[in-house]
Amino acid sequence: MLLSPREKQVVDLLLLGKSNKQIALALGVSERTIEFHLKNIYIKMQVASRVELILKLGRQMGEIPDLGESTVVFEDEKKDNDSHSAQLRAAESWRNLISLIRKEAVMTIKISFEDLENYLRNHIILFGLLALSVTSLVLRFILFDLGMYFWGSYLLLEILLILGSVRLGELLKHNKPFRPLLIILIAVSMPIIAWGFDQAYLLVALPYLGFTSVSIPDIHATAEWLTSAEGLPCLSTSLNITSDAPWFIAIAEMLIMFLLSRMLGKHSGSNLATA
Repeated sequence: MLLSPREKQVVDLLLLGKSNKQIALALGVSERTIEFHLKNIYIKMQVASRVELILKLGRQMGEIPDLGESTVVFEDEKKDNDSHSAQLRAAESWRNLISLIRKEAVMTIKISFEDLENYLRNHIILFGLLALSVTSLVLRFILFDLGMYFWGSYLLLEILLILGSVRLGELLKHNKPFRPLLIILIAVSMPIIAWGFDQAYLLVALPYLGFTSVSIPDIHATAEWLTSAEGLPCLSTSLNITSDAPWFIAIAEMLIMFLLSRMLGKHSGSNLATA
């Protein structure tokens, strides 16, 4: 069955590796319209997915070999150079097939990330809980498993968590476009930045100072450079944590600062509207 002119346009853009959203923008229609056209194309081409459609169109255009048949015809009267040329054509066809599958895989992953980000944008509460949960888990791993041994690292961590929570609240209250996955990545990086600062202090400054210790409620950490029996310097650390209270306090601080930033933003916005 023949494709309509619009369906041919969709197919042409599909073969260029365009996503549904990109095809819709190029043709000036909605994504639902593109999905409707694709369903009709699948029915007409007797395929069930984008990959099958690309493979079938590739075979019809001669870019992909039919995997059910041999691409090399061996005849006694053929010369060696003809056989070699057939093998080269088969290899080229396989390369085209792999390239098309790679493009489809990349496009599928990209569409999946776009759909996930759109879903998180439309479910702000779920996005906030996800960002808080992931950051909290990374924070626990940093504090309880890796450990930090310099008081300045804890101060930096406190500042980063407060600023990040406030900034997230301000971002969400204005209903501006944002990248949910990028924000989660930035939030996760904050405890890692503080830990990296701590490691830099231990490796750069501590060899000259010799010893450092931190004592805060439920956390006691010490670090010092010693000399081994072979005369080599080695870093000795001790981390003693008596409860999960510091972790829960950090989570509560992030949640409170996030909620305060949203509440104050709403009050200030209503005051400006009244004025």
